[in-house]
Amino acid sequence: MKCLLRYSRLVPLVVLLQACTGLKYASEERPLFTGFEVTFATPPEADASEARAELEAVVTPPPSEAVLGLRPLVALYNMTGEPRRKGKGLRHTVKYKIASAPVYIDEVPLADIDAALVNRMNNRGYFSAKATHEVIRKGRQAEVLFNVVPGPVHRIRTILHGDTSLAEVDPLYARILRAGANSQVQEGDPYHLAALVAERERVGGQLRNAGFYRMNADLLEFAADTSVGDHQVDLRLRVKAEAGHDERMRYVIGEVFVHGDHDDVLPASDSLLVDSLHYINYLGMYRPHTITRGVFLKPGTFFSQRRLDATRQYLSGYGVFSSVAVDLVEDTVMQGLLHADVRLTPQERFSLFSELNAISKSNNFAGPGLKVGWKDRDLFRGAEVFTVDLNGRFETQVAGAGKGTNAYEIGAKATLNIPRLLFLGRLEQARSYVPTTRLEVAYGLFRRIGLYGLESANAGYSYVWRQNRRVWHDVRFPEVSFNNLYFTSADFDAFLGQNASIRRSFEEQFIVGVGYTYTRSNQQGKNDRSWWLMSLGADEAGLLLATIFRASQGPPGDEGYRLLGERFAQYVRYRAEGRWFQAIGGGGQIAARVLASAAHPYGNSSTVPYVKQFFSGGTNSLRAFRARSIGPGTYRPEASADGSVFLVDQVGDIKFELNLEYRFPISGIVKGALFSDAGNVWLQNEDPQRPGGAFQWDRALNELAVGAGFGLRIDPEVIVIRFDLATPLRRPELPEGDRWVFDDQKPRLMDNLVLNIAIGYPF
Repeated sequence: MKCLLRYSRLVPLVVLLQACTGLKYASEERPLFTGFEVTFATPPEADASEARAELEAVVTPPPSEAVLGLRPLVALYNMTGEPRRKGKGLRHTVKYKIASAPVYIDEVPLADIDAALVNRMNNRGYFSAKATHEVIRKGRQAEVLFNVVPGPVHRIRTILHGDTSLAEVDPLYARILRAGANSQVQEGDPYHLAALVAERERVGGQLRNAGFYRMNADLLEFAADTSVGDHQVDLRLRVKAEAGHDERMRYVIGEVFVHGDHDDVLPASDSLLVDSLHYINYLGMYRPHTITRGVFLKPGTFFSQRRLDATRQYLSGYGVFSSVAVDLVEDTVMQGLLHADVRLTPQERFSLFSELNAISKSNNFAGPGLKVGWKDRDLFRGAEVFTVDLNGRFETQVAGAGKGTNAYEIGAKATLNIPRLLFLGRLEQARSYVPTTRLEVAYGLFRRIGLYGLESANAGYSYVWRQNRRVWHDVRFPEVSFNNLYFTSADFDAFLGQNASIRRSFEEQFIVGVGYTYTRSNQQGKNDRSWWLMSLGADEAGLLLATIFRASQGPPGDEGYRLLGERFAQYVRYRAEGRWFQAIGGGGQIAARVLASAAHPYGNSSTVPYVKQFFSGGTNSLRAFRARSIGPGTYRPEASADGSVFLVDQVGDIKFELNLEYRFPISGIVKGALFSDAGNVWLQNEDPQRPGGAFQWDRALNELAVGAGFGLRIDPEVIVIRFDLATPLRRPELPEGDRWVFDDQKPRLMDNLVLNIAIGYPF
């Protein structure tokens, strides 16, 4: 009887799992389409992996694939009734936005897919390719095996751009011939339609940048000759016969009118000539030169699409206009003459904003946060943006050893963004994008109730500019901050008394320094899913001050040099980060990040200031561990008699971290991810109060914390809400040999998991 009762408890679970298979309405006569495979009878001669990925993308509709045998989103679709109001309501959102409709084998156009597979192979130069399919039925499920016979690939024997005889008399063909010198398609390459289309677009773009205003890639074509035999093809790029006189004409810019603060209702108040441009005033909001320096269309020069796009991009980068429009009008008398109208519609000058959030974080703290602010988008008539905001946050620890611990934070910040580099003039490498001079002042209080309170004051001056589409720079000079431990409890004082290095890191809190960050990326746009980013940064504090004090006072005494009665910090920090993203089949993406940081105190400091040290763990770091809870090294904070751990952040001078994610679509705006994180922080030198915390090359790899998990991301493209559930796999604070914890989990499942709720992707 007990055995019967025991197994009877499993019945609801079995029923639930059966419902989640998504097979509710499937039958052997009409099975569910659950998967497919594309195979080659013989491997293609060129780009086999890319060809397979392209062919797999042809198979639509996609199958109702299972994860561990379950299809919860298909099951959700089956159990959700039709919405009462078409296109509206919760049912519509659940059924058609979140859930995934089942796909049955009779809904898959197999013959059309065969034809599409052949077409894609033809586009890759396999002109004799064939494709067949086989349906494999397994009860109420069916899979399809597509078999492709590629045949031999055609290769390019010759490729010519235009006609050399016409180039001598026709400026258009002369430009086409010149563009061929940098062709991305070479003799001997496999014929590939996508590569030829890209080459045609490249040449068309060069023509538009050389004055051919009405010319575009659609008026160019590659003529192909396959009669040369031996699976070879001759190509020639030419202008289509339908291109008329206007399309072949080279255009010159005439007059340029710049409406700096355009208003649809008010008439223009005045106009003046600025740098050969007609600047038209409506409200007198901006100094004319502020606007005209972002207009790259100049009278008397040939039309250039690049300059037109740069004008839109630069002026939009000010962040003060609701719209930026550039209209071109042909002169009614003189052929080949274009007049330009640049119309800028300003946003409201003054605005208020507020942000309210209530977020549960991976450090077991939860609580509401509020931010309110005021913005002026034209402080000195130079499109400067001045922002003042107040922010506050209250947190309480809802789980973990410190349950019931409260903390709050309040602060104020004022920021002025000026759309030029003050005192530097115009850098040649900062002409295509709006450079920014940023001035910032901030003050904040953080209070961990019952432990300590920290106040901070910061002021900074920085330059930020993009050199081109790939490279941007951030120079901070100077950067000043003062952090003061204004309150400490008796327990916290006792803790600092036992940890001299941590005490010194709190004491040395006057920071005057400089910093620089170099960032490079090959991302082409928001829709680019295969790209990389590299960032290198360094900051230094105290060198200039120490040099001045040494020159005026001589060598430092036992107390070091002091500024306004406080000892200032001296250190250098280095940071390196790399990110790599690679699109894969089925809409998936591999995302990886590696970062390394190191800080070194010197001169006036024996330790790096607490606020400048590194930590690991949290929503954008190692998600299986609460924020600032890892390391340094193998150090493990001692628990008190009641089992609680003193809530002081575990920080270090050296940091290494590696993150890897497989991101994939689930249904509509719902996306998923499988991820793994590894990393730790270390001390530069041994600390008797934190044994095992010092960095050693020969043992660093063995001291990495490792976690893994699964994530759900709600991504409507406006904002990303992220839920990452992770569990520790390796804990460096455990004895060597016991650090992998696969078989050493806590009895309650949820005690082994950390839920991270955050806005945006982790990287």
